[in-house]
Amino acid sequence: MGRIVFTMVTVILLTVGVSVAYAAPLKVAATIFPLADIVRQVGGDRVTVTTIIPAGASEHIYEPTSSQMRQVADVVLYVKVGAGMDDWVDRLVRSARKPPMPVSVTSGVRLLRTAEQELLGQEEEEHHHSGDDPHIWLDPILVRDSIVPRITEALIKLSPADSSRFRDNAKRFQQELTRLDQEMRQGVAGLKRHEFIAMHSAWAYMAKRYGLRQVAAVETFPGKEPSARYLVELVKLARKQGVSTIFAEPQLSNKAAQVIAREVKGTVLLLDPVGGENIAGRNSYLALMRYNLSQIVRGMGK
Repeated sequence: MGRIVFTMVTVILLTVGVSVAYAAPLKVAATIFPLADIVRQVGGDRVTVTTIIPAGASEHIYEPTSSQMRQVADVVLYVKVGAGMDDWVDRLVRSARKPPMPVSVTSGVRLLRTAEQELLGQEEEEHHHSGDDPHIWLDPILVRDSIVPRITEALIKLSPADSSRFRDNAKRFQQELTRLDQEMRQGVAGLKRHEFIAMHSAWAYMAKRYGLRQVAAVETFPGKEPSARYLVELVKLARKQGVSTIFAEPQLSNKAAQVIAREVKGTVLLLDPVGGENIAGRNSYLALMRYNLSQIVRGMGK
């Protein structure tokens, strides 16, 4: 009898062990690709992540579709930027079968004011984009010290049994972010110029971290074409600052950037704030930031 009981207990324990070992991955949704990739780096094979905003779409002007409700129906965690950029996702996840845990990566971070970046924002008031700048993911140190820990703790709450794995993955990724930061510092060292004009005010955190300065944005609100008067002022500023490269973005029209570059006999290069899973050379957070570094060095010169 004792042997039978022992055998039954052994079978039960083995069954429980198998169920733990092969538990279904946590389903997570992230609004933009960089956040989705950070979740994958921390979660490893214990997560499956859906990126809500597709590659090539702007994070500022994207409108979610009704079909995306099915994408988030089973998520247990959703990760957003916050600070007004993608708060529409709160409404989208209401279609989930159970209320998922929210993580806003800008929560608790001292944000820059967008008005501090747009030095030419004195045109029509409705064109001026003021408020808190949400683009903290473009600073690798903020990712390392704020975003990664926040995502790690959320995953641990959802799956305590995997806490050691999540912490180990987070530590490894944080070490990679430290190396990326060193690459960024070395890359911008000795640049001919530090001022630049970009498509919209996405780059203030990165610029502040690495001693650069975004002096103006082509679009004072993403997706809003600048006025002719504003373009004239941008051309004057570009000439004054010696800026010959205008940084456009693949998610936004570069027509206005081309106009400015033509007037100053310069060029247009692309900086990409979000990348995408299927975009070669920009299909991970680390690769995306290295791509942007290479474009900055190319455009601002050694």
